[in-house]
Amino acid sequence: EFECWFASMCTTKCGGLPSQADSRKAKLTAMCQSVEADWLKIWKMFSQEEIKWFKNNYPSDEVEGSEEGSEVHYKQAMETAKEVNKKELLCMTLFTIDDECVKWPYIRLTK
Repeated sequence: EFECWFASMCTTKCGGLPSQADSRKAKLTAMCQSVEADWLKIWKMFSQEEIKWFKNNYPSDEVEGSEEGSEVHYKQAMETAKEVNKKELLCMTLFTIDDECVKWPYIRLTK
């Protein structure tokens, strides 16, 4: 599922979002590698524009008519992947945006 999301980001060029690597790469690298930092700390590093883009583009919208307490999502596997490993998904998303949406063949961490 993460490969699917990564391919979607590449195809859409991350919605044209600008890289913020200069201002957050060091902190993002440390937090993504830390066992102490949870997904919420990574989520708080997203800009308002990135939050809006993520919510509009990550393919797991709730299907209308779902019963409360037993929600069904479009591409349920994507929703499950997000909930099971949200921190990894959010880190991958920000690293991809900050690497100018796949300008390099690997994720560049802080030196």
